[in-house]
Amino acid sequence: MPICSPPPPSSNRPSPQCPRSPEGDRHRTFEPAGDRPVRPETPSGPTRAAAGQETGMSLLATPHTLDPVVGIDAFKGAMGRLAGAVTVITAGRGPEARGLTATAVCSVAASPPTLLICVNRSGEAHDAIARTEAFCVNVLADRSRTVADRFAGRFGNLGAEKFADAAWSSLVTGAPALDEALVAIDCRLAETVEAHSHTVFFGTVVGVRLGAALPPLLHFDRAYRTLS
Repeated sequence: MPICSPPPPSSNRPSPQCPRSPEGDRHRTFEPAGDRPVRPETPSGPTRAAAGQETGMSLLATPHTLDPVVGIDAFKGAMGRLAGAVTVITAGRGPEARGLTATAVCSVAASPPTLLICVNRSGEAHDAIARTEAFCVNVLADRSRTVADRFAGRFGNLGAEKFADAAWSSLVTGAPALDEALVAIDCRLAETVEAHSHTVFFGTVVGVRLGAALPPLLHFDRAYRTLS
């Protein structure tokens, strides 16, 4: 790169113009290590990503704690407005079979096909999932409200008793699959993450069985709903 020097003090010639770089006046970016996002530098100093690279810290993952700004009841009320499909999540076989009613189910990726479920660690189904390293997500139709109530503990059933009065089979892992479900999604456990009172189980989908396309069972504003 040519170096431009000012003319001697006695010279009346104007200062030579430095050649402009092909980039013009645009901010330059750099590619930091890892998967941290690239941000342009600013005139005030290096980017946040650069600062993190120099210190060996990930500024994007810096832990922090915030005081809660809403109460538990307000939070539950807010989540009640998040309409969700009602499912029964099952694990285990025979007398060791366990299950729970849940709406905390979410797809994660299509390749490999992966979904996640959130399960309270104090529930009996939690240990069955962890022990067998498999689970089945049974998406319920509106006609299966009794099944949803039974696995929610509203009839006082415990353990394998919850599987009475309904027809069950299995797909790949052996976890119970409800015959009348809109769809049964069989999963092998891929990863677990503990989050406060719950465990997030990530499952790789190894089997799917589609049922009849009936009106689904939904939960909204603390009550069952459906679609006509």
